[in-house]
Amino acid sequence: MSTLISDILSALRFFSRRRFAFLISVSTMALALGANTAVFSALRAFIFSNLGVPEAERSVFLWTTKALPGRGTVNFFGSYPNYERLRDQTESFSATAAMLTLDLNWDQGDQTTRIQGVRVTQDFLDVFDIEPQLGRKLLPEEHGPGAAPSALISDRLWRSAFNASSDAVGQTLRINGELITIVGILPARFEQPFNAQMWLPFDLPERLWTAINGGRGLTLMGRLKEGVSLDAANRELTHFAKVNEQVDPANEDWDWLAQALPENTLAGAGNALLLVQAGAGILLLLAVTNLTSLLLAWSSERARENALRLALGANGWHLIRQYLVQSIVLVSAGGAAGLILANAVLPLLGYLNPNPSFNTFMEELSLDRTTLGFTGALILITALVAGVLPALHARRTNLDAVLREGGRSGGAGPTSLRWQRMLVIVQSAISVVILVVAAMAGLGFKKLSHINLGFTAEDRATFRIEFPTPSHESHEARAQFVRELELNLAQEPTLTDFGFSSTIPVGDIQWGGGFKPQLSNGTFTEEPHAFHFRRASPSYTRVLGTKLVEGRRLSPHDTAESRPIAVISQSLAEKFWPEESAIGRMLQPSSPADAPLIEVVGVVTDVRDAGAGFPASETVYVPWAQKSVRRGWIVLQGHGSTADLLAAGQRALRKTSPAFAPIDACSLESLVWQSHAIPRLQITLLGVFGAIALLMSVLGTYGVMSQLVNNQRGDLAVRAALGASNHTVLRHILLTNARLAAAGIVAGLVASGFIAHTAEAGLTGFDASPLWPYALGGGLLLVTTQIASFIPARRAANIDIAQTLAGE
Repeated sequence: MSTLISDILSALRFFSRRRFAFLISVSTMALALGANTAVFSALRAFIFSNLGVPEAERSVFLWTTKALPGRGTVNFFGSYPNYERLRDQTESFSATAAMLTLDLNWDQGDQTTRIQGVRVTQDFLDVFDIEPQLGRKLLPEEHGPGAAPSALISDRLWRSAFNASSDAVGQTLRINGELITIVGILPARFEQPFNAQMWLPFDLPERLWTAINGGRGLTLMGRLKEGVSLDAANRELTHFAKVNEQVDPANEDWDWLAQALPENTLAGAGNALLLVQAGAGILLLLAVTNLTSLLLAWSSERARENALRLALGANGWHLIRQYLVQSIVLVSAGGAAGLILANAVLPLLGYLNPNPSFNTFMEELSLDRTTLGFTGALILITALVAGVLPALHARRTNLDAVLREGGRSGGAGPTSLRWQRMLVIVQSAISVVILVVAAMAGLGFKKLSHINLGFTAEDRATFRIEFPTPSHESHEARAQFVRELELNLAQEPTLTDFGFSSTIPVGDIQWGGGFKPQLSNGTFTEEPHAFHFRRASPSYTRVLGTKLVEGRRLSPHDTAESRPIAVISQSLAEKFWPEESAIGRMLQPSSPADAPLIEVVGVVTDVRDAGAGFPASETVYVPWAQKSVRRGWIVLQGHGSTADLLAAGQRALRKTSPAFAPIDACSLESLVWQSHAIPRLQITLLGVFGAIALLMSVLGTYGVMSQLVNNQRGDLAVRAALGASNHTVLRHILLTNARLAAAGIVAGLVASGFIAHTAEAGLTGFDASPLWPYALGGGLLLVTTQIASFIPARRAANIDIAQTLAGE
């Protein structure tokens, strides 16, 4: 123990004589270890979270899937008949459940609050292996047509609405106009699926009990039996899909997929998390390279001291231990600073949250014991990796060789110089890779954000409503409600236009429908094609800002009594009728079988419904008055701020019916901003990593070049004594650094090419085609490292020849 303390004190004395170099090294390690600590905290919160579900990986979503032209394999919700067959005919699951998500309106007298609700089948809680923390489960007899007015609520709702009182069980809430009795409180953090706050007994509209086509609106989930893998379950589902296809023609060409709950919940963030992990790891590698190079330079500086100690009988392993302790002390100081940095950065990660559904994860970001343990282990590993080469170099020091290579004052011999120069090359290569990839991501994001989405987001706001049952179960009731709402919206002076649709671009599920378009010869396509499907008011396409290409828009005269009509997008018209007008052509719905033909009466410009990273949508707009659903979006255009527009819309909504609550109220611009969240997160992280890498390269170059100049001061003094000018010495050092940096840049550019093309396939908006990011990354690194080496080079050029040679 006394020997260890002695080594630590020796390291501290050594660092005290090199305060500036020590500070640079600690700063470098703080940046790298702080980044890795923050990343691990995020990964632990996301990947290692159980989502409030024991063994969460055993709870799986069960999707029906279908290959669609131009879109690949797409996941769809399931239908109740298929759920029943799946439940009864598969062996991989210990429990299965069907769920119907719905927005609930909680009437509190003076206000109406929206609650995310789910109707669930009997085995729902068994799918997640949980029990109510208070109260009871939903009973078997409470499920089915005319379901009992009972509900389970979340811990979050229990605490916010009832202050966590045990008296909450048995109380009633007025939900969608009906009194619902709370029978149980579910455990903390459990809000499955989709951030649900209330779970009701299962019930469906009458036709959905038996419908497959037109009935795929249920979230299906299962619990893998103990010992059954996800792959095994998917193999059974593949077999089930083939059998199910024979049972009902509506299942033809439909497959099934089991997807683990954590994987589904993190969909859209997986690549970003991998990016964070890779970026932080590369930064740490860069820091280790910097530290190894500096420790090696210090080892060379002490070459004579080490050689003399070995010649006098010192134990070589003692030298190795001393250098490793020196590395551990330095890295530990950097780690402590990194923890402070990470603790400051973690709250800022909430601003980069790409998806509101991740809020539960973001709340768990903290420097807990697990994270601190990880950082401690990382400090030890980093210190050992960075210190092993300098320690072995010191162990192998030979007195005769040192005196021949380095003179009397000690210096870097050829072996040491080769290692240091190689590390400078590696450092430059790593840095240029990060800079090039960051530049490409930035360029891709810029292009992505400038793509025309096909609609106008400025000066427009929106919110969603959910039609309550049973008061608005019928199409007639929903159509009448929208007519009355539009009359009330027209009375608001703030609004200049408004529209209503079943869904909107970029901010909602992009619902689709199957249609057989009529070809030029009058026949219909053999197979149905999947198009985006909008049920809209007459003014909807106008308020979005789409332009009329031909024909007409939807009209108030398009009622339930008139012939079925549709307006289609330009891309759909050009695909099926490229050389002729689409007006008058027919669309045959794929379901139900007796559905009437729909006549195309107009064509409008395309809208990129799924966002800038996706192609223009082939869309069918049909009149809301002819075909409605139980939810819809109101789009508002007018004067004033977003708050003014939303206030006007909400006044009209409450005037129409106090039972409705506005949901997800926001501006259209914010939805567009949110649609770019993942690529924006990617470019932000890459930009931060690029800036840190550049800073670390500057610090590392300065520290290493300073030490190299210090170790070669005898040689430099001899050069100056033999007539070399200050300018010659300065140029020699700068050229030496430039050659090393250039070698690393070339290697880094080659690696960047491979990495960029790999990243292009996995990162949204990433563009690997331009060449200028290579020039920018390489040039920026060369210039900054030259600037970093200028100060030690200038100091070397002004060396005191007489004093230095006297020391030699």
